[in-house]
Amino acid sequence: MNSLDLSVLLREISGSQPRYVSQVYRGVDSSYILRLKGPEDVRDLKIVPGRAIFLAPGVYRTHGPLDDFTSSLRKYLRGCMLRSFEQVTGERIARLRFEGGGAVYGFIVEVFPGGGVSLLDEKDVVLLSTSLRRGEPYSWPARKATVSGREDALALLSSVEGRTKVGVALARELGLGTKYSNEVLARAGIDPSKKVAELDAWEREKIADGVEYLFKLLENPRPTAYRAGDVYVAFAPFPLIHLGRQGLEEVHTTSLNEAVSLVYESYLRAVEASEQRQKVEEEVRRIEKEIAEKKTLANQLRLRAQELRELASLLHMRLAELKDLWAEIKAGGSPSGVVKSLDKSTGIAILELDGRTVQLSIREPVTDQIDRLFKNAKTTMKGVENLLREISELEAKAIHLKSTIPAPQVVEVVEIRRRKTEWFHRYRWSMTSGGRLIVLGRDASSNIRLLKKHLENGDIVLHAEVRGSPVTILKGGAGAGEEELREAAILCASFSRAWREGLSTMSVYWVAPDQISFTPPQGMYLPRGSFIVKPPKNYIHVPLQICIGYSERLGPIMGVESWVKREAVVYAALSPGQEDASNVAKALVAKVREILGLPEGHLRPSDFEALIPYGKCRVLSWSP
Repeated sequence: MNSLDLSVLLREISGSQPRYVSQVYRGVDSSYILRLKGPEDVRDLKIVPGRAIFLAPGVYRTHGPLDDFTSSLRKYLRGCMLRSFEQVTGERIARLRFEGGGAVYGFIVEVFPGGGVSLLDEKDVVLLSTSLRRGEPYSWPARKATVSGREDALALLSSVEGRTKVGVALARELGLGTKYSNEVLARAGIDPSKKVAELDAWEREKIADGVEYLFKLLENPRPTAYRAGDVYVAFAPFPLIHLGRQGLEEVHTTSLNEAVSLVYESYLRAVEASEQRQKVEEEVRRIEKEIAEKKTLANQLRLRAQELRELASLLHMRLAELKDLWAEIKAGGSPSGVVKSLDKSTGIAILELDGRTVQLSIREPVTDQIDRLFKNAKTTMKGVENLLREISELEAKAIHLKSTIPAPQVVEVVEIRRRKTEWFHRYRWSMTSGGRLIVLGRDASSNIRLLKKHLENGDIVLHAEVRGSPVTILKGGAGAGEEELREAAILCASFSRAWREGLSTMSVYWVAPDQISFTPPQGMYLPRGSFIVKPPKNYIHVPLQICIGYSERLGPIMGVESWVKREAVVYAALSPGQEDASNVAKALVAKVREILGLPEGHLRPSDFEALIPYGKCRVLSWSP
């Protein structure tokens, strides 16, 4: 859901006023549900922090367990009248205004990845929040200039760096998002991967016209959902020709809220089916592991039984000779030949028979010892038979479980992420070899946001000794060893401007949270996006090198080799260089598809290209 979707959704919801809150629930999907009663009907407003907000066609009959946040929301909002919906200009943030009991509340819903839900008082101070501290003023983003149409598009294409892909320029710089940038370019007949510098004047005009037409369509929506088989996979305020070309079925809906509801609920069913499939697959893997262990044990026991039988047979063949030896020993003799040693205190004789060393007791008849060997061999073989029976039962169970796993339906899913979204996904992130989270800012504004919203006691802050370094937080870094600090420092240095300059090493310092300040000394000015680091600084000198790869659990990942090689099925080790990141990304996608047998289109090179600093690199090595 992007800001354009949100603007249409909120216009629709505003048209259903007035309504008041009769109850607040926790959804089974960890969402929050405001039950809104109006003059004609009762409908649930579903809020999924970091993902979506929509007014459901009716009410949800099943709810999740009540948590503290939902209980507190009930105390504040139940019985309040919903007075207005508005969007923070250009942002994926909705602001709802409630009145009740003489109080006025602002209810903030952030639908960008990692966003949360906050209840504010009349002065915009946080009363409740899933992501912010109580008692602090809500930090509103700087007001963005609204995109008006073709002139903005032409100005953008003239200002961005020429090597930028036109699809990326429209999606990121103009704020259209991938869905609508692809639509503009599909209508203009231009490949999204084409570089801005390669566009001629006529193509630039076509793009500008497409942007202007896009905003005209938004003024008069024709809400649409898209379906692949029985699965709803995308929504839009108007039909999108690029989705139709992918073979998706177009389904017109009465509102965009309805379309979002169809897609989201379909997504939840797919996630539930996927989780169930995962549980079955994990059980099959457990059974197959148990089968392998039992087969190994059965083979070991079979060999042991064979050894016991062979030894018993050998002793039986030499029985007469052994009886004579026993008689001689009991008479006080010290026989030689096959008897290599004799310990009279324990009664143990070591013999060598037909090249085999055999240990026997002279205090027990040889026949009894032979009988016991045959009996042990027989008992051991019964153990083998029991294991084979258990293996057969486990194999039958595994076959049955596999038959219950539905074949996954491969569809082209637009802007639906199957992996759980965490707060750190809006930043660059990785893990240390010891399992600690490393989070890096993407630019000056995200650096500050990262420090203000997510820095906690016990963390460590890192920064490279060069302008353009990302703020890097090692979560729980106060307890980290030297190697984990070094790993976080390597990522910090690698995503700094030192990579673009082609440097091979860089100094990085780290400090504790209480050494970070946003208040300049009296009489001094602190530029926007800056912060102060109080001494002392702890320095680490590290090489610039990262790995990017594909994990079946996490998807495309980047980090130091010690972590990436443990997670990824295939990866590449990179250092600063001049090779285009797109070439490396394409090669990585090809290798992943070859190893895992993934279908065409399941992975995009851009997913990996975005992980490579400054779009340039040198491949040091590929994983084995």
